[in-house]
Amino acid sequence: MPLNIDVEALLDSAISSYEARDLDHAERLCREILGADPDHAEALNLMGVILQDRGQARESIPLITRATEIDPVYPDAFANLARGLRLLGEDEKAATAARRATDLDPGLGEAWLQLGFALVTLERYQDALPALREAARHFPDSADVHSAIGFCAQTLKDYATAIDAWSVVLEKQPDRVDALTNLGGALTEMERYDEALAVLRRALELAPGELKVLGTLAVPLYRRMDADELTAVCRTYLDLSPDNVDILTMLAGGLTWLGKLDEAREVCQAGLAVQPDSLWFKHQLNEMKLDGADRDAVAQFRADLDNAALPMIERLVAGFSLGTALERLADYDAAFAAFATANALVQRANDEAGTGFDMALAKEAVDDICGFYTASLFERARSWGNESELPVFVVGLPRSGTTLVEQIAASHPRVCGLGERKDMWDLLKLPNLKAATRSLGNWDAERFRRETERHIAHLRALAGDVDRAIDKLPDNIQLLGQIRVLFPNARFIICRRDLRDVCLSCFTTHFKEDVKWAHDLETCAKRAVEIDRLADHWRAVLPGPVLDVNYETLVGNLESESRRLIAFLGLDWDPACLEFHKTERKVTTASLFQVRRPIYSSSIGRWRRYEAHLGPMLKILAERVPENRGRDISGSSVAA
Repeated sequence: MPLNIDVEALLDSAISSYEARDLDHAERLCREILGADPDHAEALNLMGVILQDRGQARESIPLITRATEIDPVYPDAFANLARGLRLLGEDEKAATAARRATDLDPGLGEAWLQLGFALVTLERYQDALPALREAARHFPDSADVHSAIGFCAQTLKDYATAIDAWSVVLEKQPDRVDALTNLGGALTEMERYDEALAVLRRALELAPGELKVLGTLAVPLYRRMDADELTAVCRTYLDLSPDNVDILTMLAGGLTWLGKLDEAREVCQAGLAVQPDSLWFKHQLNEMKLDGADRDAVAQFRADLDNAALPMIERLVAGFSLGTALERLADYDAAFAAFATANALVQRANDEAGTGFDMALAKEAVDDICGFYTASLFERARSWGNESELPVFVVGLPRSGTTLVEQIAASHPRVCGLGERKDMWDLLKLPNLKAATRSLGNWDAERFRRETERHIAHLRALAGDVDRAIDKLPDNIQLLGQIRVLFPNARFIICRRDLRDVCLSCFTTHFKEDVKWAHDLETCAKRAVEIDRLADHWRAVLPGPVLDVNYETLVGNLESESRRLIAFLGLDWDPACLEFHKTERKVTTASLFQVRRPIYSSSIGRWRRYEAHLGPMLKILAERVPENRGRDISGSSVAA
């Protein structure tokens, strides 16, 4: 080494030049140092970094590798070696080098950064996430680091972490479309649909033709069953990419909810052209057929049901489709066997997961409700709630005619049917609100006023300028006591139907959400008895407007019963209510195909076709069926 060269001073100057982004000067100084001392580890490292910054990653590797050989405890060199290897696509080697750097210096941010990015590329997301979090502590303003955290967390289904990460990215880059899209997707998975839709609509404004944005936006619209916007978004997507099965599925669903069945059939056929073995499209076409059955489809459904190698959900869809098709062919024994097999699949899975239905708890809940909510309680609470007459609640057991009642009422121009909403369940989850309605000593008048006014404003925003807004979630029958305290003028319509038909219909229906009590006929019957008992209790103690609607009576006397229904709602009669099947509105329940048809009576007494298989169920329901009400089973009169 020449005696007149001050290597350390040159190195300090080279580092200063590099930090000032004067790469040419920094490189000249490094070469001068290396000319004097070819094994100067720090100069080799810096020279390698300069080459990486110039896009010469391959040339940098020998220099930085030599630096690590000269000084094997040099963490910065290992971190920069990892950077170069990662730029060359050698991520496994990069991860090894970066890990060596973090072992030598756990506080070296660059090492964590390179380790995290390498592990992401290697799809080792579980390992990448803690490395990236450590990198974010050192580089809090790096959108790329937070973006990588969001990507890893979302891939690992850690949606809360993903939401936080994407939110940080958007604080720094508000118009970043990928961050908006991914944030919307994470919010969707957390069921925060309003927030998801807001950010995804913003992403669509920024990138109108971006397929990922359109596809991600479609998902919360589908889950919220916002059929109009959903169908528009899906059609835009399919104009750009016509063969996406997921989008075709959502479009078919949206068209079905809107009652546009001819268009829905075309979409299902298009879906089958892309994916000929799709059970979902076959099932939808089978449901829309309503009469008759395709024997080729029957054979396919049977083969899929019996195929133990298929995922359970596919076998489940096949089983219910097979049962429905066989019933249309009047092969009731075979149809029942298909329904029973499908239900047994779900029942077994629920039992194994410990998520089956607790009948004892359900009975206890009804006992508790009947014991607490008495006529005297409502007398004391009479003036405490919101006086609005806007809310209408249609309740009962599923398959008891709730959708038909809503469809008839919603055909009136002054009524809006909002479908099955969980608003009341969400409202009563609020701190102290349920406790207050279950213990009048906890009453907080100001809190109730605020929450009930907010709910009425929410209903008004959803329903528009109408007089009545219907929530037809059947399970609201369990909340009528609380709802009456909250909304003393709300109208309650309790739907009732021959429990034998109700239970059979639930057992043979593939609900969108798992109805755990419907997979076993005896459990179904026991729960039906409890809900029927609860309906009797409400009829006896509830003040305010309550109407019983009997399904069989409604079907047999459509006009008179419809007039009675509209009068109960406090509205003038409108003939459109008799043309309910022509009403263009969203219907998303299991009865969506039935209410698109004129009134029919073929489902009354359906249980008789399957009577040979219903013995235990019929025994449980014996005292609650129409011909036995008020009589013992032997036929002698008993006190009502």
